Amino acid sequence: MTAIAACETCGNPLTDAAGGRRYCSNACRQRAYRERSATRTDEHSNAHGDLPTSLDSFVGRRAELTALTRLSNEHRLISLVGPAGAGKTRLAVQFGERHRKDYPDGVWWVGLATTSDPGRVGHVVASALGVRPPSTRPVAEGIAASVGNQKMLLLLDNCEHLLEDVATLVASLLANCPRLRVLVTSREALRVAGEQVFALGELELPAAGAPVDATMAPRFDAVRLFLERANAVDHTFELTEDTVGDVVALCRSLDGMPLAIELAARRIALLTPADILARVGDRLALLTDAPRTTDTRHRTLRAAIEWSYDLLDADEQTAMRRLAVLGWPFDLDLASAACGVDDALNLLAGLENKSLLVSDRAARGATMFRQLESIRLFGRELAEQHGDVPVVHDRVVEWVASVVEPEATRFDPGPEPVRRLDRHMGVLDIAIARTAEVGDWPRHALAVAATAWTANPQKPRGVPLPLLNAALARPELPPVHRSLLAHVAAGHHRARGNWELCRRFATLSYELETALGCPDTTARALEVLASADCYFGDLDGGYARFAEALRLARDVGDPIAVGIILNSLSWTKLQHGDADAATPLVTEAVDLIREHGWQHMLNPMLHTAGAIALARSDFDTAAEMFRESLTSSLEHPTDQFYDLEGLALALIGTGADDVCALSLLATATAVRTKFDYRAEPYWQDQLSVGMDAVLARTPAGRARAAESSGRRMSMRQAVDYALTDRPALPENGGSSDKRITERERHIAGLVAEGLTYRQIGQRLGISPHTVARHVTHVRSKLGLRSRAQLAVWAGRNTQ
Repeated sequence: MTAIAACETCGNPLTDAAGGRRYCSNACRQRAYRERSATRTDEHSNAHGDLPTSLDSFVGRRAELTALTRLSNEHRLISLVGPAGAGKTRLAVQFGERHRKDYPDGVWWVGLATTSDPGRVGHVVASALGVRPPSTRPVAEGIAASVGNQKMLLLLDNCEHLLEDVATLVASLLANCPRLRVLVTSREALRVAGEQVFALGELELPAAGAPVDATMAPRFDAVRLFLERANAVDHTFELTEDTVGDVVALCRSLDGMPLAIELAARRIALLTPADILARVGDRLALLTDAPRTTDTRHRTLRAAIEWSYDLLDADEQTAMRRLAVLGWPFDLDLASAACGVDDALNLLAGLENKSLLVSDRAARGATMFRQLESIRLFGRELAEQHGDVPVVHDRVVEWVASVVEPEATRFDPGPEPVRRLDRHMGVLDIAIARTAEVGDWPRHALAVAATAWTANPQKPRGVPLPLLNAALARPELPPVHRSLLAHVAAGHHRARGNWELCRRFATLSYELETALGCPDTTARALEVLASADCYFGDLDGGYARFAEALRLARDVGDPIAVGIILNSLSWTKLQHGDADAATPLVTEAVDLIREHGWQHMLNPMLHTAGAIALARSDFDTAAEMFRESLTSSLEHPTDQFYDLEGLALALIGTGADDVCALSLLATATAVRTKFDYRAEPYWQDQLSVGMDAVLARTPAGRARAAESSGRRMSMRQAVDYALTDRPALPENGGSSDKRITERERHIAGLVAEGLTYRQIGQRLGISPHTVARHVTHVRSKLGLRSRAQLAVWAGRNTQ
């Protein structure tokens, strides 16, 4: 039987196949021509297949290229996936260029962005390879027969809208062409047997909070890309100490995504980095200036993201919009609540597979999800258009209330609810604003109280006082919610030394709890009220309240409450000169919390134990207690400045490390000043005596440098520094193979004074690059990891 010839474009039978006719009409012939043009950058390409020609430089991605090379040596199919604008195409082109010599039969490029008909995938690939599709059998068979045993690399670009047909074709080719390797770029993996998925993320950025100057910043790929693209539109632009902070912040706010950074850099022709950074909140309108020759999907950031959104099904589109309203990383539980489903796992998996969601492993193994900020802003716009915002806000309120309400009538919130709230601190603001907007004051009170329970290194415990006062002023509050807020207010004022207000709110909470008849929360109010009584000199009354609080807590069988009350009583007795009576109390408290409590609850108990050791001049034990206390609060940072002060006093007592002690005291003082935490008179006296002692024996230059480095350290950096074992360095800088030169010692001293590399260079008559090289050498010789550590070393070893 003679096979009937078919049109290569539409597949319809050809009525006249004589003379090699391949198309049934001029329309099909023109369509085939357009598709061939879309897959080739040069119609005169050589036999090995041309890659798209890049008109600007390729920046960074060295580690990614190395990893791709390693994968390609071991696997025949790699899917390079990532969000819009991550630079998948550019990386694939660079990979192909680098490995041309490894494929004697060619590196073949097939762009599928303009192919809208899934049934045409095979024809587009065949056309790019110069293969005439057979009319009597599947296109894949014809391509496989042509490729055969050739050693070649096939690069299929932009496959996300054609996944099923690309997957079918690739599987067939790999099965029949043993030396063929395939690299696919897509926003979603093909899910083919043997596929290796390589997720492409952000360009390299400086660590958050790390000091970066104009000399060091260009070493990071994101900053270097911004500089190169900015210089393309303004040859006079250069990175300076005045602009480096804005450029780094801009690259970070753009998630390190190459497309967004390139579009932002083009605005340098009109705006300064600070101007661009100020407008980056409206980035979808700002980042619209790509070259005219750029793929239409990448002309604007909005178009790049919209392409991905349009490929989602209806449920995924709704989920993407509603999750964007959260504006904060979220776990599966909160995502399910926001999306209004029992379990959002499949929705999250689908969005992550399509590179519209990023998953991170958080503390204690919790998986958190987040949207890149540009994607979130796009989703938020659509959420507003679809009316999703109030729906999500109401669901957030429900979620917060479900977490907080069971804890409101306990002496202290349990560990798991606090962990959940710590992970979702940002959505508490949504709950607070929404409940105030709709007048839901009971749940407003719950959200405000939850704010007081949360903590992280950037936000010590506490709730803004105006918000707290406004919530307490609502006449509609039920007694249980008013008592909860009154207790929060009493604790707020106790931490800040406002004892009159502390006693007033503690009294209100106690009166309300007495009427409600809840023993646990009555004990909660009594503990604070007892502390206030003792502060004002009513020791008999205060100790009687402590005893009543303990009785109530023991009666209800709450060991956590007993431990907290015992520690408060121990701290009170220590402040009033009775360290012997304080010792067994805090010992019992520590034992109870170790057995029944959460790790961070040890923090105040260990601080009290350390303070008792200080009172007895047992400085080694004190240092051990304060370091353990710092360690206990790493997950849920609570009052770490207290422990820094205690450790500093222990170091001063031993004389082991005066420079470290001065730095830690400076950090703690900065935190107290910023958040208005006032030390109790007893503790302030200890700090004053210790400070006088250390300053009396420390050279003025070293003291200034140590205090300067301490003021510049964040709380996280100070805690890391306090817990790091520092090798004892000889005063001359070390052994002969690690000797520090006088020039290096001088530069280290200037770093300790807070000067930038440019300022040091101007003072010494050398370039900033030379200064940076000296600093790098010093840090390498001494094994120091940061400029803060170098500043502390300089304070110890320079005059």
